[in-house]
Amino acid sequence: MKTSRTDPSRWQRFVTRVATVALSSFVAFSFSGCGGSSDPAPAPVTVAAPGAPTALTVTGGENVATLVWSPPAVSASTGLPDSFEIYRSTTQTTSAATLVTPANLVVSIPAVAAQTTPYSHTDIGLPGANATYYYVVTAKNTGGETPSAVESDSVTGPPVAKTYGNNFSAALIFADDIGITNVALDPLKSWTITDLTAIDYNTGLRPLAAEVTAMQALPIPQTILPYTPQTSKIDPAYFEQKSINTWQGQWIKANGVDQEVNAKWGDNLSSASLSSSAKIRIEMVLSKDVSAAPMTVYPMKLLSGSGTNELQGTTGVATTATTAFVFATNARLTLQKLDAGGLPTGPLVVNQALFDPAFPDGLNKLSGEIPVSGNFTYGFVWDPATTGSIAGKYRVTFKLDPTSEHGVGNPANNTFMKQALNGVRLSDTEVYIDIDVK
Repeated sequence: MKTSRTDPSRWQRFVTRVATVALSSFVAFSFSGCGGSSDPAPAPVTVAAPGAPTALTVTGGENVATLVWSPPAVSASTGLPDSFEIYRSTTQTTSAATLVTPANLVVSIPAVAAQTTPYSHTDIGLPGANATYYYVVTAKNTGGETPSAVESDSVTGPPVAKTYGNNFSAALIFADDIGITNVALDPLKSWTITDLTAIDYNTGLRPLAAEVTAMQALPIPQTILPYTPQTSKIDPAYFEQKSINTWQGQWIKANGVDQEVNAKWGDNLSSASLSSSAKIRIEMVLSKDVSAAPMTVYPMKLLSGSGTNELQGTTGVATTATTAFVFATNARLTLQKLDAGGLPTGPLVVNQALFDPAFPDGLNKLSGEIPVSGNFTYGFVWDPATTGSIAGKYRVTFKLDPTSEHGVGNPANNTFMKQALNGVRLSDTEVYIDIDVK
């Protein structure tokens, strides 16, 4: 004969359920079963859906689209939005209902209570090649979601979106009054954040002319820098760097005054393992103490990513710096293999000046750069494979010499390296560092 065991836990659950039902019945009877009538249960509270966002505009740029819209008007028959939902599609349509699907959702932006001024959002990283993007912005709350009209614009830039760099946020002195693209600075212009028409585009620093034009064409024109329309969801204290989202640290001209600077090689040359089978990044930074006349800068922070995929941001709040970067046009980089005794021997593997027209732009080109961290550096990418180089020890030398006078007007050098923060200083115009390539 088969027997079954009693499950105490099942019995306890059964008793509990019975007791619960009995108690709930008693409670109901006690409050509604005795004497007189009772008030009817209150009707559930309903929230009216918000009205539609208005005045949506879409402005395409290089791999970005900037949206600006106004919140719905306050009405007795509509509710207030809790958020704005942005939808995007590359399929041509004028139907908001077709576009508003979960697959097309780009981002949800919280609504700000009582805000009546326009909102904006920059959609970055879009494949370009003049592709057209269609957008709808909806106002949403628990009562529903109401769409705007469909708006669109074409997006320029490469078919595969570039990784976004960052604005120059530090302080910079143009030692020869020449911009980083070898264009003479306008003698009638200077650094400004209050007058966009006074920006000197010859510096080569952002914002670019197209970005300023886009700022001024917004429904509410922007006329001062920094322009920081949308806080970061990664860190709300910061504004993400995106096209048109611009700021610019202070720059000044040297105006013929000699610049005494410190020289520093990129840390990777002394701390990283360097391989002959991989590209090697060579950097040199020239900096100067400006504590006697501090300059305006903007704090930056790494928000996400690393390397070429970094996304930086700024608080947009101006502060001061006592150190400035210095850009001198007469820069030259050389690289030579060392012999067993540690002496440079044989032909130069690399020998080029900053603006030497014999060397085209691109990989293996010495250049003045604004890295993603918003600073200034001289950059060079050495690919040992393209120069037939092999493993061994090499000497990298940075010079400021008369043979490198390729800047516009061939200016004489007036930048002098008084200290090498790493590597070896040979003179006011020459420093080097020895590297070990495996």
